[in-house]
Amino acid sequence: MSVSRTYTCKDLGKYLRNLQKNLVPAAVRGIHSGAARGVTVVQEAVTKAPPASPNGSVGAFNTGQYRAAWRWSKLPGGAATIFNGKKYAGIIEDGRRAGAKPPPRAVIAKWAQRKLGLTRKQAEAAAFPIARAIAKRGLRPRRVVASVASKLEAIVMTEVMHEVDLVLKGGKP
Repeated sequence: MSVSRTYTCKDLGKYLRNLQKNLVPAAVRGIHSGAARGVTVVQEAVTKAPPASPNGSVGAFNTGQYRAAWRWSKLPGGAATIFNGKKYAGIIEDGRRAGAKPPPRAVIAKWAQRKLGLTRKQAEAAAFPIARAIAKRGLRPRRVVASVASKLEAIVMTEVMHEVDLVLKGGKP
C-alpha cells in the first residue's frame, strides 16, 4: 500500500505567508546583532584613525573616553544605529574648519599635560597658542566611521542572512 501527499499552489501561498511572518523578525534580530558587533569595529578604527594635524599621531584617542563612548541602540521599525554621544565626536569625524572659534583652552591644557608631558602651569601657558593654531588651521577629519562603513554594512548583512537562514532551515521563528 502506498502513502502520498499532494501539494498545490494553495499550499505554497500559506507557506509563503508563514515564512514572511517569520522573516521580518529574523532580519530585525540580524540588524540588531550586526549593530552590536559593529561597535567593536568602530572602536578598533578609532585606534587607526589618521592624525588630525600634520605632525599628529595615529589614532583618535586621548583619554579613551571617545573610544569607550561608542554604543548602539534600537530604532523604530527594526532599525539600529551606532553612535557616539560625546560632544566632540562630530569634530573627530568631520574635522574642524579653519577660521572657526578656538577650542576651549582648559581642554587643550589637559591634553597638553597628558600628551606632551607638561606640568599644569606649562600646559596652561601652552594652551592659548595651541588653541589659536587649531582655530587658524583647523583640524583634519578623522573619518572613523566612514573608514569602516562598508565593513559595518557587511557585518549587518552577514547577521541578517544568518538569522534568515535559521528561519528557512526551520530554526528560530
